[in-house]
Amino acid sequence: MKKSVFKAVMMSLAVSAVGAAMVLSSMPLSTSPKAAFAASSSSSSSSSSGGGGTSYRVIANNDLGMHCACPTFGGFLLLPPWNTVRAQVIQYGGDKPIVLTSGVTVSYSLAEETDASLQADPYFSQWITYSPKMFPGFQPVVNGKVQGLAGYGITGNMTYNSTANAFIATGIPAYPVTTGNSTKDIMTDPLGGPNRDPFLTANITVKDSAGKTLATTSTVVPVAFGGCCSCHLNLAAANGYPKTPAGSFAYLGVMHGQNSSGINIAQLDPDGDGVGGPVRCSWCHWDPAMGESSAKGIAYFWPNYQILPGATFNKSQVKVSQYSFSDVLHRFHTQDSLVLTQYDPNVATNCYDCHPGNGVNCYRGAHKAKSAIWCVDCHGNLNQRVATGQLTQPWQESTLPTCYAPAKGITSAFACHSANTYQTNVTWDQGLFGKFINARGHYTSVLLCQTCHGMPHGENPSTQALDNVQNQTLQNAVQGAVYPNGVNSTYPLGVCDVCHRQKSTTWSVPPHEL
Repeated sequence: MKKSVFKAVMMSLAVSAVGAAMVLSSMPLSTSPKAAFAASSSSSSSSSSGGGGTSYRVIANNDLGMHCACPTFGGFLLLPPWNTVRAQVIQYGGDKPIVLTSGVTVSYSLAEETDASLQADPYFSQWITYSPKMFPGFQPVVNGKVQGLAGYGITGNMTYNSTANAFIATGIPAYPVTTGNSTKDIMTDPLGGPNRDPFLTANITVKDSAGKTLATTSTVVPVAFGGCCSCHLNLAAANGYPKTPAGSFAYLGVMHGQNSSGINIAQLDPDGDGVGGPVRCSWCHWDPAMGESSAKGIAYFWPNYQILPGATFNKSQVKVSQYSFSDVLHRFHTQDSLVLTQYDPNVATNCYDCHPGNGVNCYRGAHKAKSAIWCVDCHGNLNQRVATGQLTQPWQESTLPTCYAPAKGITSAFACHSANTYQTNVTWDQGLFGKFINARGHYTSVLLCQTCHGMPHGENPSTQALDNVQNQTLQNAVQGAVYPNGVNSTYPLGVCDVCHRQKSTTWSVPPHEL
């Protein structure tokens, strides 16, 4: 079911893609990853002996530090609900630890949500209604269970991926929730609803073939609303349209019709029901964040689409754009005179105008915790990104920064990491993301960089305490662990005895390659 739905619906959507930038169960609400697994384990990361002194660890992370979601889906889609969790299972007890590739079942679930709660969510229910129109053939609910575009539900088993050397659940349809806990519900709702929690909790369980639990952990699954509505609702109202998602979509269509295409996207009726939308931006604008290598056009998905009466364009004008979605989106906002004069003259450097945003502050990792590095120091500001051609090949290894250097054409005031000290020999290019996500290192290159360091933009030590719980639990479990001045258990895994037997209890920077 997973493979057939995936192929039929997503066409070229890669199993390892994001959605950019969203593992749920009927477990009770949890105040933190550490507490989420209290019912079955006393910590957020535990192990058990398999006999003969053999024990196990599982370490998991979301692939991205934040995924963007939309609070409404009736007009157009930027990104679908799509979070990807990767886990590595480590067996130790002999001379050297082994990263397992088979012989175990690795399952996942989210602590904060259920199938029923997602279907009852007034925003997510729009995804259930409109996603089959944006992805013809896709069924968001099967036998009462919510499933994502890649076929994974909000709870299930992960699949081993030999390239990453990890068990992966791809495209989980996670969504920010309202828990009623003000310390967790920090994301403001741009549509005026109650605040939501953008830092969900994935519980991971490893079992052997007999069903015995070998190891558990929990990790953060981050998903938040982008900042589109914060500006566009007011923009619609200022131009005589209702201050609603529908009014915003109507005026967005007018603005789109004023560009060189002449196409008012709000007047496109994909399924012929007499109502404009919903439209998926990547139908016409290539977007690798959607797992696509090219844009196929609306007629590919809806051959009999209609144009609403009163439109000033015809089907011969509805064409695939030469520009990527990232290119047109970012270039417009950093060059449009109205944006620069009436909304934010510094939009080129104020990333939170669009990226979460909404009180979330998604950039929270070690670079922020230990320095004054800002997004533009690694990626460049929007004007620089346009000038260097980054946005013509977005989300690509060739246009993203690495651990050793900022993005191509960008000069940073901050020193990057040494390629000699932090060498990684195994990298791969999946057409999406950079070398931090697509790389392995340490002892014959078996460990994902994320396994020790955490997720990008949320690396350990993170300013968001929940990101640090997994590493804290693992390193605090080593009796007598010793840390250098300024370092503690929230840092990347550096206490050897977390994975090795009686090797060292002193934290240090492990060799990234041997």
